Amino acid sequence: MRRHPEFDLMLHDDGELAEALGSPLTERATIHEWPLSCVQRVRTAGGGKFIYKVQAPPTLEAGFYARARSPLLVPARLLEGEGETSALILVEVEAPRLADFRPGEAEAAAIAGDLVRQIAEIEGRPPILFDIASEDGWLQHIGAALDDIRVLIAEGGFSRVDSALADRLEEWSEAPSVLDAIRLPAGFVHADLKADNVLVAAQGDYRILDWQRPIRGPVALDTATLLISLGFDPLRLVPAGIVQLYHFLHIAWFAQAARRWYPQGKPWFDGFIQRIAGELEQAMRKG
Repeated sequence: MRRHPEFDLMLHDDGELAEALGSPLTERATIHEWPLSCVQRVRTAGGGKFIYKVQAPPTLEAGFYARARSPLLVPARLLEGEGETSALILVEVEAPRLADFRPGEAEAAAIAGDLVRQIAEIEGRPPILFDIASEDGWLQHIGAALDDIRVLIAEGGFSRVDSALADRLEEWSEAPSVLDAIRLPAGFVHADLKADNVLVAAQGDYRILDWQRPIRGPVALDTATLLISLGFDPLRLVPAGIVQLYHFLHIAWFAQAARRWYPQGKPWFDGFIQRIAGELEQAMRKG
């Protein structure tokens, strides 16, 4: 194995991948990378087409594929990693993404409902990153994220996000609309159900990608995420509190990443959180 040239990730070398796939490699190209993951397209002399993914904690995708069973999943298998790095080989399914179809609002809503139903039927008790299916779980999760934000402000890592904004975020996190959303029907949530993560193998036959950070929480979060990714206003289908939770979860993720997983990116995360907080404020006004 070899270390990624920039990030703390361990990648299999060409020989190791060829042995695992049973055929020499003819192509290996990176298609996405950031400090917690590296995704590569791999072709073999035997005609195989694969996606190779190496990931670091807190990503749960390797554990998800080890336990989950569902028609929504592409064929995948785990490779032995090194240290905390996990590695996956996924068959590359040559199918268009849902985003390519540009469905209308009614069709998008129907697809969201179908996907949420199928996600609820996943077997195998796959792992989750955290549980916000109760008020206590939500307040614990967002409280930890707010603690991270305040530490980053105190240390000088954040400048656009200040203490006044942190106080407003705390106040909003306990708003009735947010707490009402937490009490909505809960279950397994993909938590990044964007249209680019949905392959359309045939009409009504979908494959969902990127099971990196699934959670337990209000299942309407996946509906909101899909509609937002397609450019539709989710408030036609989900309560305002769900949209507020959607923004809060992104803020929490970036705060944790800035403090715990990629501190070099603090200026970047600082700007992201400031922008999302502005979107959240607008959503709070609608709630």
